[in-house]
Amino acid sequence: MQESPEFTLARAHTAEHAFVGALQNLVGQTLSVMKVEHREMNNKAFIKTDPKMDLGLIMQAQEHVNQLIKTGRKVKSHTFSSLNEAKKQFPSLRANEERIVGSQQTTVIEIENHDLAACARNHITNLAECDFFLVTRVSNSSNITEIDFSVGLQAREVAIHTLQKLLNICNELGANINSVENTVKKIKNQNEKLLRDLKNYSRKNLDSIQPNVFGRNKTTLYHGIFNDLMDSEIRAFADRKIANDKAVIIIANMHNERSYNNLASEPTATIVVAANESLKDIDCNMIVKEIAGRGGGKPHFATGLIEVDETTNIVGSIVTLVRNKL
Repeated sequence: MQESPEFTLARAHTAEHAFVGALQNLVGQTLSVMKVEHREMNNKAFIKTDPKMDLGLIMQAQEHVNQLIKTGRKVKSHTFSSLNEAKKQFPSLRANEERIVGSQQTTVIEIENHDLAACARNHITNLAECDFFLVTRVSNSSNITEIDFSVGLQAREVAIHTLQKLLNICNELGANINSVENTVKKIKNQNEKLLRDLKNYSRKNLDSIQPNVFGRNKTTLYHGIFNDLMDSEIRAFADRKIANDKAVIIIANMHNERSYNNLASEPTATIVVAANESLKDIDCNMIVKEIAGRGGGKPHFATGLIEVDETTNIVGSIVTLVRNKL
């Protein structure tokens, strides 16, 4: 039999109380729940935390909630004439005081020997009705931790789909569920090393460019064509050179691998054209759009995308144009 939306909402909200209570017990301090959103496919709690909430701690809280569900912890409701009256009986009460005005009647939801929170919403009477609680996403932003969670049948469906994805990942990595974490950490460490090596390789190649000085203003021109450098390092190199000198940068970076998203595509190259802002005759944006065809940017810094086979001709055309303007 399909459950009513009212019951689904009450169950999810009660599970959120149990979860925040479990977090409080682990961190040893009262937490402030800024707001809770209940949606058709998931629920989200915004919790004020300082420092950021540790994922391991959140997983412990999830386990604790499911133990409370398993043992069928009772949920009680108490009504008081005001928040102050409620606090007299329950000093450890958790409440979003900004939403409770003066002598407003206050309802306190008590999860037996676990949590006390002021809340006006509907709740179930026993945590056993939650069936299953699952955290599905954690995001830290400033001092707010956003936690997505599912309850009941929805949580079980999410768990099944998540396990299927995990098994697919294990299959791709050649690992099993018991070893996949260590495998992912090993791959991450290897990738970080490769990234550092690629950064160093890119910087070494860029620093090897022999500049030429042209024109009446003695402008320095750096140009070159490279293979598979880091585009971010090329942009950083260009930024440094044009910041302190009367300099123009024309660098193409050929990516000989086809796009991961489009294996049928032709290999491409990125091109960076940059100039010191004092060089008013050099409009990098116009140059890239007119000669490269795809791309653009600002008058002093522009980027484009070109076919690998056209790289030499396009770079040569831009170099010639720039020389004639210096």
